[in-house]
Amino acid sequence: MSTRPSGPALPPGLAPPIRVVHVVTTLNVGGLEKVVLDLVRCRTRALFDAHVICLDTAGAVERGFREQGVQVETIGTDGSVPRRILRLARRLRHVRPHVVHTHNPQAHLHGAWAARMAKVPVVVHTKHGRGVAEGRLVGTFSRLASAWTSRVVAVSEDAARVARDIERVPAGKLLVIHNGIDIERFSFRETRPDWTGGRAVTVGRLDPIKDQATMLRAVRLVVDKMPGFRLDVVGDGPSRPELETARSALGLDSHVRFHGYREQVGPYLASADFFILSSISEGAPLALLEAMASGLPGVATDVGGIREVIVPDETGYLVPAQSPEALADAMLRIQAEPGRLDRMGRAARRRVEEQFSLCSVVGRYEDLYVQCLGRSAPGVSRSN
Repeated sequence: MSTRPSGPALPPGLAPPIRVVHVVTTLNVGGLEKVVLDLVRCRTRALFDAHVICLDTAGAVERGFREQGVQVETIGTDGSVPRRILRLARRLRHVRPHVVHTHNPQAHLHGAWAARMAKVPVVVHTKHGRGVAEGRLVGTFSRLASAWTSRVVAVSEDAARVARDIERVPAGKLLVIHNGIDIERFSFRETRPDWTGGRAVTVGRLDPIKDQATMLRAVRLVVDKMPGFRLDVVGDGPSRPELETARSALGLDSHVRFHGYREQVGPYLASADFFILSSISEGAPLALLEAMASGLPGVATDVGGIREVIVPDETGYLVPAQSPEALADAMLRIQAEPGRLDRMGRAARRRVEEQFSLCSVVGRYEDLYVQCLGRSAPGVSRSN
């Protein structure tokens, strides 16, 4: 990934490295975790040091951070929320970060309170989707956490509306930074494989919120009209057993293949004609951006921030959530006209190049850290 040669200019009195602690719930496989890993992996290393603290067990993505030389630790799952906040505050006093960057509601609730107790100058929070803290008491504590947070970043305009309207985050504290990907890691395919009846791919966690069950019912409708159609499902998760049962019940064993989790998804994207996403809630899904960077148009549900990624009728189609009939109709339509897949695929790649570059995303976060530190004086200076 190309990076800025020197990063942002630091405010007077602040010398590198700027220590940023990312607080997450866990490091299981998912879009949020990939975003945090990208922020760490692609940071301006001459200026920023990174550290990760998990509220629960780390998970499979921990290895990626360790390969980057970034320390990962957990505060342990036992005890009440106040006790865990106290443990986190003790760790922050030891690490002495300039910035605590929290990700999603639970991490924000714990991280903002702990940062307040540890006198960390800046707290930045990223809202990766539509999730909110539930319960009156928790909601009250979360609003206090927001009051102590320097800036709240939403990954989509849709997530920003939730933060503004439901979580009552002041508009002046809120900004949108869409997720981005390292485009250079995804090869754009000029020509598609020989047409053998249509092939699609979906990549993501097998989870009820992704609603792959609706996708399977849509595939059944497509296969009824295109007997050669195939779907590759890349990913794993709690819904896999019931989805495999549903595949058999729908008579799709020879049409749908479950590949499990794969760290490298490029070969699956390269062999497909288009990408499918059937979620009932989303932020700005990285899997969709990666598919578009590979030249795949998308057929996706019109939820969350997906409309901010797919341009309808130009880079793919949007359909209502939980409607196998609408999803199947779009899947058939995208394959109906010769040249449509290639035309939409080229437009998809251009859109990612122009709007969702990881270099730009990392730069905006680094600029934000520095801007917040500049406003936090005199508490900005923290000894090494």
